[in-house]
Amino acid sequence: MLRPIIGMFCQKCGKELPPGSDYCPGCGTKVGGYSPADYWWERRRRERERWSRRGWDPMDPVWGAVRAVGFLVVIGLTIARYPDVFLLLFRYIESWGTYGFPVLPPYALGQVIVFLSAASGAWGLLSSGLALGLSSRLRRPMRNVVSALFSLYLATILTMFYDKTFRGVELVLAFFLGLAAMVVVNGLITFFVPRRKARAEKPPG
Repeated sequence: MLRPIIGMFCQKCGKELPPGSDYCPGCGTKVGGYSPADYWWERRRRERERWSRRGWDPMDPVWGAVRAVGFLVVIGLTIARYPDVFLLLFRYIESWGTYGFPVLPPYALGQVIVFLSAASGAWGLLSSGLALGLSSRLRRPMRNVVSALFSLYLATILTMFYDKTFRGVELVLAFFLGLAAMVVVNGLITFFVPRRKARAEKPPG
């Protein structure tokens, strides 16, 4: 909800100007009369600058919605491809009671996880690439790229496991090594990548 428009600000002393002011009440500088539209745009400009300093981008909700819709589509495609996924998941969780501890997913459920991980990773790379090109942010899209690559990595090592290339212990080790690498890379992004792209300076005049 927008706050009431109070006025613009004197460019010399910064004091807020009442609507229709010809002179600044603080320093007496001639400022000329301003229309209500001028006040509204000046207020919005200052609000955008304040939110920008706090790290917020007006496009954040848009990119968040785009990513969320994309992942919902991925989940829908997964359910359409594997309509018995919930039954497989229920039986898998039920097997924990049989063995007395969590076990690696069976082949049928593993294929669902491989598909979901690969599709999520592909969508994550696409949406993050668009965000890097079209938004002013750098860190968040780069972290999303790392997460997408981890999803593709997970799909790869699971495929190798079900193809008998990996044993169970090797799969678990590969998973935690990939997870550690993702944490390290995200830490490097946090410390060495600026939050936002540098703005191009306008030429004088």
